[in-house]
Amino acid sequence: MKVLFDHKLFSTQTYGGASRYMHELMKNLPRNVWETTTLLANNEYIKSPRLFNYCDFFPNRPFKGKALFMYWLNRPYTYMMLRKGDYDIFHQTDFDTYYFNAIKGKKMVMTFHDMNYSKYRHLFVNTLTNNIDDRERFQKESVERADRIVAVSQHTKEDLVNRWDVDSNKVVVIHHGVDKVRKTDLDVARIVDAPFLLFVGERYGFKNFERFLHAFSLVSRKYSDLKLVCTGRKFSEADSALIRQENLMNKVIQLSADEKSLARLYRDAEMFVFPSFSEGFGMPILEAMVYDCPVVLSNASCFPEVAGQAGVYFDPYRTEDIAEKIERVLVDSTLRSNLVALGHERLNAFSWEKNASEHMSVYQSLL
Repeated sequence: MKVLFDHKLFSTQTYGGASRYMHELMKNLPRNVWETTTLLANNEYIKSPRLFNYCDFFPNRPFKGKALFMYWLNRPYTYMMLRKGDYDIFHQTDFDTYYFNAIKGKKMVMTFHDMNYSKYRHLFVNTLTNNIDDRERFQKESVERADRIVAVSQHTKEDLVNRWDVDSNKVVVIHHGVDKVRKTDLDVARIVDAPFLLFVGERYGFKNFERFLHAFSLVSRKYSDLKLVCTGRKFSEADSALIRQENLMNKVIQLSADEKSLARLYRDAEMFVFPSFSEGFGMPILEAMVYDCPVVLSNASCFPEVAGQAGVYFDPYRTEDIAEKIERVLVDSTLRSNLVALGHERLNAFSWEKNASEHMSVYQSLL
């Protein structure tokens, strides 16, 4: 059996949950059962361990359009490899359609992370540079072409079945794993000296950042030394305007964190807060648990499916409830200790080895 993965995620993402998942899947599959069409990449996950040969495309030299340039350079090789047909199953790493005629009669597997472009398209307006209509079209056409769809949560499967009328027998739920081994070479010094809450990732509308920021403002009035650390891209003009509006200029910190820096932030944070309305899986939940970081999150989407009893939940639409739950965890040391212990137990339900084994079952079922 030979599975062929395309290049797209590795040429368009430097960091991100989707490319992290794909890297872990490939790392845990037998090396002799897969190949990839990735020639050029700047993805951080595939650098160590280096699972396959590729060229680092101008490493550490960001420039506008870099990811798009790599994408277009990788496309001809991907198309050629698909037409050559030296594989049994094609696993699409991200939504695309240009190669469908090259696949011909081969089996195709795709991974569906979430339906946020469709469910919250009005919240993406003016926040994404790519065309949302094209993105959704690629998703729907890929779903139609795929012989089997891997959904990263039961919540995502239900969205596919209920919103797009996808045959439930075509969709298999396979949860992400987590690396439960803590990084041991971390600097012991704190990145932020003050106590802080941690917010990880993008801040698009469905991430509920505006309501969370207001909740933090309510909490910080009582705990004046408390900071909020936000990882990910730099604050947009809209983000900065919200921060000024809440008079939090000296309390909110943006950091572009690599893997080691993020691990240190999890380790030192008072808690990780995940206020989103919807996610496909929510990998930062498990990452926080690895580093004994209490998790406070929305009672929505796939979050209860992932965190179970190891989190404190709030109504993401009620600012006062978000603030109340944050303060509860902040002041109750017994609750914090219980959350850490429950987090350790919850981690046992997720592993990349299990994830890869379940993917192998999907591939074999198609042969």
